[in-house]
Amino acid sequence: MKYYPIYLDLRDRPCLIVGGGHVSERKALSLLKAGANVTVISPSLTQKLQELSQSGKIIHLLKTFDDKDLTGAFLVIAATDSREVNTSIGSLCKKRNILVNVITSPGESSFIVPSVVERGELLIAVSTSGMSPALSKKIRQELEERYGPEYEAFLGRMSVLRARLIDEVKDDGVRREILQALADSDVISLLKEGKIHDADHRIAEIVRLKQK
Repeated sequence: MKYYPIYLDLRDRPCLIVGGGHVSERKALSLLKAGANVTVISPSLTQKLQELSQSGKIIHLLKTFDDKDLTGAFLVIAATDSREVNTSIGSLCKKRNILVNVITSPGESSFIVPSVVERGELLIAVSTSGMSPALSKKIRQELEERYGPEYEAFLGRMSVLRARLIDEVKDDGVRREILQALADSDVISLLKEGKIHDADHRIAEIVRLKQK
């Protein structure tokens, strides 16, 4: 099966997790990190989910799942211990055009969650279309070694610089040329080596030269 790769903006979106185990805990943490409004339905919770509920970071409904719980949900994760319940939730969501991930069966899901390397604003997603999570994990680990924290540092600088260039450089072509030159430069290598001053100097140098 071919999937369409996409990154969702979940900020302030109502997301529902059915199940209170460790898988649900991981899903809740990742959804919260994306800015989602998370509700968990389960008769019991892991210690971490309890803490999130008590601190008000998630809403916990102490009950079993009911069809009415899907009302208003943008995205649903079916993560109970029961394959039958998860399958039922997946079917209901598809009928209502609600995005759903069924952890016990990717084929019953409308989306699957890739293995992700995160370096600040840099997100690298790896998927084997559900065929081999172990291979996804292996590739993710290789990418984590290849793309270190220097990429987060670089993108932080590019975010600030890009906003500045929009104000100061009116020519779109020149702005693109500057940003491409920086991406092709040794700035990332300098950051990786801890040569912060040299990296910032190189950025300023490239910007100055490209504006002439």
